[in-house]
Parts: sequence; structure tokens; C-alpha cells
Amino acid sequence: MIRDLTESIEALMTQPGLPPELGNALIRFDRPTDPYTPEQTTVNVFLYEIRENLELRSNEPERTVVGSQTLVGPPPLRVTCMYLITAWPVGGNDLPQQEHRLLSQVLQLLAGTPFLPNVFLQGSLIGQNPPIPLLVAHPDSTRNVAEFWAAVGNKLKPSISLSATISMPVVPDEQFPTVITATFTIEETLHRIGGTITDAANAPVVNASVTIVERGRQTRSRADGRYTIPALPAGNYTLSVTAGMTTQTRIITVPAPLGSNYNLQLP
Repeated sequence: MIRDLTESIEALMTQPGLPPELGNALIRFDRPTDPYTPEQTTVNVFLYEIRENLELRSNEPERTVVGSQTLVGPPPLRVTCMYLITAWPVGGNDLPQQEHRLLSQVLQLLAGTPFLPNVFLQGSLIGQNPPIPLLVAHPDSTRNVAEFWAAVGNKLKPSISLSATISMPVVPDEQFPTVITATFTIEETLHRIGGTITDAANAPVVNASVTIVERGRQTRSRADGRYTIPALPAGNYTLSVTAGMTTQTRIITVPAPLGSNYNLQLP
């Protein structure tokens, strides 16, 4: 998939209609080690780091319906590929000016492309969902550019950072028949209960674990200390609340007798 991403970026940067300098430049992805002396004006797009994008990580399984089958699998790994882009003009009277023009044209192209367009996607990336975001010239993308150039044994050179985040499947999806009919029969009245969890100072307790022990039903208290648990049949239950290392229980009746509630105060 990473090779497909590289080929997709190459397709983006070699599309028709680009400015002449960029349109005539060779797009290369090799390591710009010293001496780096291309025979033709070149834009080098070097892949220097691959890492998981923790901000986009998901733990929810993905479900896709294909005909009469439902595909269920873990979410894909969101992988960010980091590139360093440099310009290497050949010929002409003012190489620094040519270099700067090339970098400007690359920056303008990439800054106007927040997502890699579908028309340029190659191989396994064709039809990938969600779209592949491109982030260009991000200030945190390269931690120390001077160290990078020292590592590849070359002199410090102006560069543009580019990151692209792809979705990489980690295991094959499992197939299940798609349910097209579901029948439910409910012959009892169900109740929803709610209350507030507070501490010894009567302040709301946030994110406390609230459990109806006999039914295995669990929720968590909100920012105001309140919680709700739906669909409980009438009866007596054990309400258990845990916050940190503290657990408190009480016996409750559903529905609540007149004058009672489902509040609980932790010691």
C-alpha cells in the first residue's frame, strides 16, 4: 500500500497542466545522499518516516454489507507516511532562483489539494474510504531538519514536508449472512432509571462506573454526576457504583417507591 501511495503522489505531481518548470521536472523518490547529482531537473520526494496516526485510531469494528453478506473486521491501521520534498535544478544561470520557483510550484499544488484526488489513486488505494488527507508544510512534521541532512550525509537544503495518511487493513474481514428480518416479542413493562452519583462533599462524581449487578447492565456517570440505565423489568436489584478504588452498593426497587430515588453518595 505504501508503494501505491508513492505512485499516487507521483501521478498527482506529473498531471497535465502544471507550470512548465514543475511539468518538465523529473519526480524521484530516492534518498538524496551526497553526492546527489541528477542529470535532469528533479523534484525529490523522499519517504523518511512511517508511523501510526494515534489521533485517528479507532477501536470500533467496521461493518460492510456486500450483497447478502456482511463483512465484519477490526478498524484499519491509520498510517501516516512522511515525505521531505526538495528541488534539484540542472542547467540555467541562476540555480537558487530555479530551485525556489520549483518549490513554490510544488507548495502551491499540494496546498490546494487537502485530499489525494481519486483520479490519481493507484493499486490498492483505489476507492479507499475515508479519503487520504494531505498535510503540507506542517510545522511539527520534521523535528530537526539539520539532523536529517546530517543523517543522509548531505548539506542543509530548503525543503517542504508532506504527510499522507492511508488506511491499512490488518486482518481479513469475517463474513456473516446479512440479517434481513428480526422479530422481537416483549411481554413485560420495562423501566428506565436514573440518578446522581456524588462524593462525601456532595459534589458530582464524573465517570463513575454504575452497574445493575443482577442484569449485568453498566453505564458511567456524566459530567454532572447523573446516569441513566434503560429497559429494566420491575424487581429488586443491587446498584453498584465504583469510582477509583471506592465501591458502594445499595439495594433498589424498580419502579421506585414513592419518595425514593436512585441517587448514591460515595464515602
